[in-house]
Amino acid sequence: MIDKHEVASIASLARLQFSDEDLTTFTHQFGRIVDYIGAITQLDVAGVEPMTHVHDVVNVLRDDVAGTSISTAEALSNAPKKNDAFFKVPKVLG
Repeated sequence: MIDKHEVASIASLARLQFSDEDLTTFTHQFGRIVDYIGAITQLDVAGVEPMTHVHDVVNVLRDDVAGTSISTAEALSNAPKKNDAFFKVPKVLG
């Protein structure tokens, strides 16, 4: 069962502050939520295969195939600013 101390600890992690009255209310509500979710452990899942997605999704991307690429000169031909082998861009300071 969830107690006030655990709810207060979770609230602290979320940087929330509650009055004692609210803490009591949230403790009761949070306990009900945890109990409801705990009902999942009661399910019989024998014979159910684990899955990674609820739909049968197929990767629609093409396979990577090695091929010829454009030269550095071609890649830089339309660049507004460049040096011998690179695009020149403004500095971005974070």
